Amino acid sequence: MGKRLRFFRVTSFLMILSGVMAILGGVILLVAGVIFAAADMGDPGEVASVFGNYAWVGLVVTLIGGAFQVFTGIYSRKNAMYREKANLFIYFGLIAAVLHFASQIIGYINIHSHTSFDTVGVLVGMVIPAFYIISAVQLKKEEEEHKERIPELSVLRNFLVKNKERIFEILFTLIICGVIGWAFETTEVWIHYGRLTARGMLFISRIGDFPILWGLPFILMYGIGGAILIWCFKPLAKEPIRLFFIGTFVLTIFEYATSVFCENVLNMKLWDYSDVFMNFQGRICLTSSLAWGVLSVVSVKFLAPLFDKLYNEIMNKRVLHVIILVLLVFIVVCYLLRPILNVEQY
Repeated sequence: MGKRLRFFRVTSFLMILSGVMAILGGVILLVAGVIFAAADMGDPGEVASVFGNYAWVGLVVTLIGGAFQVFTGIYSRKNAMYREKANLFIYFGLIAAVLHFASQIIGYINIHSHTSFDTVGVLVGMVIPAFYIISAVQLKKEEEEHKERIPELSVLRNFLVKNKERIFEILFTLIICGVIGWAFETTEVWIHYGRLTARGMLFISRIGDFPILWGLPFILMYGIGGAILIWCFKPLAKEPIRLFFIGTFVLTIFEYATSVFCENVLNMKLWDYSDVFMNFQGRICLTSSLAWGVLSVVSVKFLAPLFDKLYNEIMNKRVLHVIILVLLVFIVVCYLLRPILNVEQY
């Protein structure tokens, strides 16, 4: 594959991702704007009077722009070999850029008119359409002798192609473990304190006194820990004693590193073992470490075969892969919105 064609296919893929993010971001940011307004104004009628006339226009333009970017990316990747369509690709890029600019203008008028215009946001949003247009122009100029597709794969791409299924199996495990971890922790708190709580990526936002539950029943630490535990320790499935001690040691270090990262980088203190017997800095303790060892044995010997069977019995892998990617994008969106919306989580 020629460099110009490869560049065009990369920018087409980025258009798909940008479109998906625009669709998610348009809906979520509109909801966020209403929540913020409701918190400031208190009166739902007043909120409706401010946002009711034109807010839907901004949402429609954002959704159309996002959908058009997704269509452009998919269409371009399927027709990248047809150089005669380069002009059409360029027009698509220009339309995507115009729709993005229009959505920014409408968003500014509707929600952000009390602040300065977000020039940086507009320029950042134009980056992907601009690169797409540049790649289409380069594709148009490519000489005829470069039409034939040369099967040259980079080391990274070659690795991803060869290990595609394994990578998605790991991501599948991560998501399932994150959901199981959320259920476990929520149940544990409910047993000890007698009430259900919003934890992990599950949040509560309020319009006045009315609570809105949104997000995902997912805790990232359990997801990452479970994926590391299962996929790194699988070779030890027949050695439970060794697995117990190695799991105890490795995951205790992981728990400590996660605590340090959350407190120093994210300014979040998610747990504190200061009152627990044999703790170190409140970040790790003996009970937790032993629990990691037991969990290692249970996960590798019992959960791993169950996850493998569940993944392999899903026949339409392409749909499953799309669902996994969408969930991962949504998890990232939740993390980004978490400090912005000042959600309740307890």
